Amino acid sequence: MLPFLPASSPISDDDGANQTNQRLPPFSVCVALAVADSQSHRHRESRPSRGAPACSCSAIKHVPSVHHPSPRISSRQTSLPTPPPVPVQFATMLQLALALCVLTAGGVVRAQPFDYPTAKPSTTWANTDASLPHHVTYADGSVARAALLRLNPAGYGPSYAFGFFCTNHLAPLCAEFLLGVAVVYCNSGGLMTSVVAGIPQVVWSANRGSPVGEGAAAELTAAGDLVLRSAQGAVVWSAAGTAGRSVAAMAVARDGNLLLLDARNNTVWQSFDHPTDALLVGQSLRPGARLVANSSAANWSPSRLYLTVAADDDSLSAYVDAEPPQRYYRLGFSGGGGGGGAYATYTNGSLAVFAAAAPAPTPLATIQLPAVGAGTVQYMRLEHDGHLRVYEWSSAGWAPVFDVLRLFPDDCAFPTVCGAYGVCTDMQCSCPDAANFRAVDFRRPNRGCVTVAPVAGCGGSHPPARLVSLPGLAYFNDPATSLRALERVSDAACRKACLDDCACAAAQFVYGTDAGDGFCYLQSEVLSLETSRPEVVHYNSTMHLKVRATRRPSPSARF
Repeated sequence: MLPFLPASSPISDDDGANQTNQRLPPFSVCVALAVADSQSHRHRESRPSRGAPACSCSAIKHVPSVHHPSPRISSRQTSLPTPPPVPVQFATMLQLALALCVLTAGGVVRAQPFDYPTAKPSTTWANTDASLPHHVTYADGSVARAALLRLNPAGYGPSYAFGFFCTNHLAPLCAEFLLGVAVVYCNSGGLMTSVVAGIPQVVWSANRGSPVGEGAAAELTAAGDLVLRSAQGAVVWSAAGTAGRSVAAMAVARDGNLLLLDARNNTVWQSFDHPTDALLVGQSLRPGARLVANSSAANWSPSRLYLTVAADDDSLSAYVDAEPPQRYYRLGFSGGGGGGGAYATYTNGSLAVFAAAAPAPTPLATIQLPAVGAGTVQYMRLEHDGHLRVYEWSSAGWAPVFDVLRLFPDDCAFPTVCGAYGVCTDMQCSCPDAANFRAVDFRRPNRGCVTVAPVAGCGGSHPPARLVSLPGLAYFNDPATSLRALERVSDAACRKACLDDCACAAAQFVYGTDAGDGFCYLQSEVLSLETSRPEVVHYNSTMHLKVRATRRPSPSARF
C-alpha cells in the first residue's frame, strides 16, 4: 500500500494527462534495487523492466511539521546486507544508478508529482486523521485533511485540495470543519507544508453555515451523489441535481473546480456553479448567482453582504441584504438586458461582464486586475467588511494584491466600516452624538452604536418618534435603492416624510446651494454613516435619524 493514498484509490486524471499515484522510492531503496538487479538474471538486457519504479532522492529531504504515516519499507530495505562481489559490468550499472539518484537530488531529474485528484463512486472519507493520513496542523491552529489533491503543474507550490478544513483556528482546539476546496502549499514531494505562511485558503465550501466536527464523513455514493453527514449520521449537505445522472467520477480540476463527471467526462455538477464567498481564475458569477461574504474573519456563516450581476438595471452591484436591499457599489453596462441577462467572469488580469446570449464573448464592462504570477495562484474574496480583494501566493505567503471595489469618495463609504449608526471620519469611528447614541463596545468603536431610545417600528402600537438632525453626515446607499426618494423638496418636507412613515429609520437630505430645493432619501435601516465632504462630492448632506420621543422629567420627579 502506498503512503498517503486514500482508502479508495483514485481513477485516472480527468484531463487525460498521464498521472500516477505511485510514490517514488527513497535513495536507500534505489541502492537495494540496483544491487538486487545486479545479482539476478545476469543474462537479461540492461534496460529496466516495464513495471520497475523510477528512483528519486527527493524522498530523503526533511519535511517539517507534516503529519503522515511512515513509509512502509521492510527491514531488508532499511538495513541493507553487504552484497557479495559482482562482475565489473554490473558494478558499472550500480554506479550509474547511484549517479542517477544524485542527479535527481540536485534537481536535474524531477520526480513524478504525487497527486490524487480523482475518485470513483462508493468512496467515503471520514473527518479523522486515521481516515485522511495526508493532514497538516498549521502554526495558527488551522487543520487541513486532504481527500483529493491536485498538485501544481510545477510539481510544488500552491495546489488545490478537496477535504476537511478547520474553521475556528482562534480556539485552542480545532472543532469545526468545512468540507470544501482549499488552496494549500505543497513541497516537491507532494506534501502539504509551509505551516507558517501557507495557511489553507478555503475557496469553496459545502457547509459554510453548518460546520461539522470530528468523525463527520463525506461520501461519493454508488448512485453518484456527493453527501456530507455529521458524526451522528445526519445529512448536512448534498450536491443538488446529481441523482440518477450516472456520475462515474469526482475530480479536482487544474483550476480548482470540483467536478462530478459521467462516463463520457461530461460535467454533471461543478462547484464553480455554486460560489460561496470566493472566485477562482476562470470562474464565472452566473445570472442570479451571489457571492456572499462571511460574517467575520472567524465566522464562515453567510453575512448580509453580497455581489451579483443585477438584471434589473444592467450592473455588477454589491448590496447589503435589507428591505429593500441597499447598494454600495455599482458598475453599470449596456447591452446585457434580455436573452438571459449577463454574467461576470474572473479572468487572468480582469473581472469582465459578458452578455449571456451574445454569440461572441465581448466584454460589456471590465475591471483590470493584476495578472497572475507564473507558478502561483490567485483568488478573489468578498470579505465581511464589504471589500472584494484579490489574493496571491508569494514566497512570503498569502497577501492582498488588489482591492476591486473602489468607492467614492473613500473607504468610509463601505456599509459596515463603523457598524450600525457608527460615523466614519478619515477611517476613524465614533457615535453620532452622546445624548442619543452609545457605543456597542467603547474599546472597539468600529462595532457601531445603538440608540438610547430605539424606535419600535411598524408592528402594533408604537410610541411617538422624533428625529435627531446631524448636518454634515451622509449615507452610503445608492439613491436608486432607497426605501423612497423625494425630489425637489425642502428639509422640513423630508423630515415630515420620515416621521409619517413607520418603516423609515432615517432620512438623508441632499442639496446644492438652496436648502429649500433638494433630494430626500428615506432609509429602512441605518448602517455605517460617513462624514460628508462637500468639497469633493459637490453637495451638502444632512442625516435625520429617528429615535423614540421621550418626555423630559421635571426637576421634582428626579427624586
